Amino acid sequence: MSIVVLIILLYLALMLTIGFIVQRRGGVETSKGYLVANRNVGPLLIGGTLFATFWGGGTLLGGAGAAYGGHMLATIADPWASGITLLLMAVFFVTILRKMKIASLGEMYYLRYGSKGALVASLLSLPTLIFWTSVQILAISKILNVLVGIPGVESAIIAGLIVVIYTYLGGMLAVIITDNIQMVLILLGLAVLIPTGITYVGGFDVIAANTPTDFWSILPSDNSPSGIGWTVTGIMAWFAAWCGMGLGSLASLDISQRVFCARDDRAARQGLLLGTGLYWVAGLGPIFLGLLGIVMVNTGMIDGAILAEDPELIVPYLAKTLLSPWMMALFVGSLMAAIMSTASSAIFAAAAVISTYAVHGAVSDHIRDEKAVLRFTRFLVVIIGIFCIGISFCASGLYDLMIFGFTLLFACLFWAVVCGLFWKRANAPGAIASMLGGLATTVLGVVVLSIQQGAPTLVPPDNEWTVFFTFGPMVVSGVAMYVVSMLTQGTYPPVPLKDTDGNILKWSDLEKVSGGVVKEKGHPVVLASPVSTDDD
Repeated sequence: MSIVVLIILLYLALMLTIGFIVQRRGGVETSKGYLVANRNVGPLLIGGTLFATFWGGGTLLGGAGAAYGGHMLATIADPWASGITLLLMAVFFVTILRKMKIASLGEMYYLRYGSKGALVASLLSLPTLIFWTSVQILAISKILNVLVGIPGVESAIIAGLIVVIYTYLGGMLAVIITDNIQMVLILLGLAVLIPTGITYVGGFDVIAANTPTDFWSILPSDNSPSGIGWTVTGIMAWFAAWCGMGLGSLASLDISQRVFCARDDRAARQGLLLGTGLYWVAGLGPIFLGLLGIVMVNTGMIDGAILAEDPELIVPYLAKTLLSPWMMALFVGSLMAAIMSTASSAIFAAAAVISTYAVHGAVSDHIRDEKAVLRFTRFLVVIIGIFCIGISFCASGLYDLMIFGFTLLFACLFWAVVCGLFWKRANAPGAIASMLGGLATTVLGVVVLSIQQGAPTLVPPDNEWTVFFTFGPMVVSGVAMYVVSMLTQGTYPPVPLKDTDGNILKWSDLEKVSGGVVKEKGHPVVLASPVSTDDD
């Protein structure tokens, strides 16, 4: 058995052990413990889990491949726009989300838009999480196939099942603990590969001599191979790169999940800021690895034909070329850590949004059946995890598929989240029209693009299509939210923003509340499985 395989097996055994320990210590016997880690997580752990959650196969392999093919300008969406998401969440969303006493963003949709609005929003949240998880599993198969020679299907199944098992056992607490262990391994892996690569190519002088013009520019450039130049389309594509991930990720379930786990607002806010800093600093790593790939191809150290077919293989090829067996074992462990932390977070967030829709008020002090929440959430972790493993075999590229998933959130759910929290007149019909309008426009674009390409196509092939998929559905969604909400104010009055105990948090002058019953502040109402609301 090679040292690399041994390290991988030890790492996987550690993840399983953590899941068993968390379960045996009794920290996940309640819905609050399983779903939001008893709301008792400090800022350091919050920052670490946010970093490890965002830092997955799409960032590491996909980001290096994007930098290799399109320079830093091609990596705006991730990591730079993703970091903006964490800053926006810290400044504008932490306080109000935590006051709602919810376990997932899906419950916010329920409280503002009723059961139908929550159902539509929850269903539209799932494709992004499924895409994202599938991207991680695909990354595992690529890494192990190149570095260890394990066939892609077998490696994806093994790693995927390990993620499902420790997530199933330990819930959100196990995810947070393993995320922070994985964060350390990620940083160690980069600390090994980058200096080794610099020495191998001949130092900074050789790198500087072979660095393409404007490689480090984040502004549009007519010389960039990404095609984002100083044209109308190029500038719009530049803004699209920032908005699709930067604003679309605000509706991402796994980020808000960490906010709900923090012990207080301050810990949540500090954790978000720490996560931003870690993500941006470490985000330079894949970009630099992409540059090393360019240097090694230019100097004949790597056959450019290998990377021309799949630039996302650059990281495993660099590791295979540069590292000794022990160092490669450490780096493979860090790659597995990065990928599995993201996969576990996405699987758990997908399971939580469905279970908290089915049993609303899942972490309320007045929840009636905690065991039902636990059983259902764990069942969903298994089903969703297995489904994502299967979907990964149908995926091809990492970075673009990840970007498309978050752009879909921007198209369908951005206005539902922002208006739900900050616009008094938003109501259920407006939200549903907004979400379905964004989805319909996206689907129409996919159909037209697929006909144009002659095959089913999700990933935009050029900047014109990128601009359309980013802004077209979002504009339709925003217009639908405003127009339909205003036209239906009389028949479907908007409801106040309230917590899961029925206490009104904002807009107390809106007297008509979910179910036709006014809930006075200080008189909590027990909430269980989906109840009739004013949009039913």
